[in-house]
Amino acid sequence: MLKTILSVLPLILLFATGFLLQKLSFFKQSTIIDLKKIVTNLALPALLFSAFVSLEFEHKFLLVVVTMFVICLVMLFIGIGIRKLLKIESEYFPLLMAGFEMGMLGYALFLSIYGSENLSTFALVDLGQVLFVFFVLMGLLIQKKTGLRKKSELLKSFVSSPVIIAIIAGLAISFLKQVIDPNIFFNSINEFMNILGSLTVPLIALVIGYELSIKKDGILLSLQTIIIRKVLLAVLAIVVNLLIIRNVLELPKIYEYAVFTMFMLPPPFVISIYMKQEDRANLNYVVNTLSLSTVVSVLAVILVSILY
Repeated sequence: MLKTILSVLPLILLFATGFLLQKLSFFKQSTIIDLKKIVTNLALPALLFSAFVSLEFEHKFLLVVVTMFVICLVMLFIGIGIRKLLKIESEYFPLLMAGFEMGMLGYALFLSIYGSENLSTFALVDLGQVLFVFFVLMGLLIQKKTGLRKKSELLKSFVSSPVIIAIIAGLAISFLKQVIDPNIFFNSINEFMNILGSLTVPLIALVIGYELSIKKDGILLSLQTIIIRKVLLAVLAIVVNLLIIRNVLELPKIYEYAVFTMFMLPPPFVISIYMKQEDRANLNYVVNTLSLSTVVSVLAVILVSILY
């Protein structure tokens, strides 16, 4: 337990540093936006490229990808049912049930606890939910925002995303490495990507800490959303790990840790970006839920790593 706490302590201190800088108004809001651009367009894609380059992809991994995509769909439909059952007003409740914030939180937490040598495992588990976010979640968000389902916009955002480009490039080179020996030039490029990717964790932690904001208004609905989501996903994590990861695929234990870590993460932060900004009631509910869920998720991931 002490080892786990100490491993994640530097990350928690970075969160705290970011929160302290917020209280001191250390950054302009435009600076935070620019730091996010560095993470999403440079550092995180470089980290994912390195992860998939080192992945030795096997056919059985396709079941992991499909399973994660289906789990996200299942959580979306469960959210729709719970909203009707509990008569929850916000139309964004089901969307907050599905998907995981891997890029801006998950990788930082996983690397802190399980180390960079297991990065490719986490990236593989992430692949199915990435497809869900781009093709399902963002489609629903665009539809709610514009009233139309713009397939061309979805496709454009997918093929132009630095994250998707990095994943595809990493997988392609991973396959090529099986038939072509890496040369000195490739090793230099890979080292460059490793250095660039190492910026991901500190920048993400500082930004999350700086933007952390929890308001008392509507906190009960946010807590209700988080509790329902965490309980359902904890059960699903156990089921997926026992039935698929352990018994069907017979994968190493680290894959189970990766699944549980992902399932304890908050919903994708992209929800607050793509929703109607003029819809203040729903926007406050979503932002409050994401902020509070970030704190709860950090504690949940630490607890899982100790107990599971």
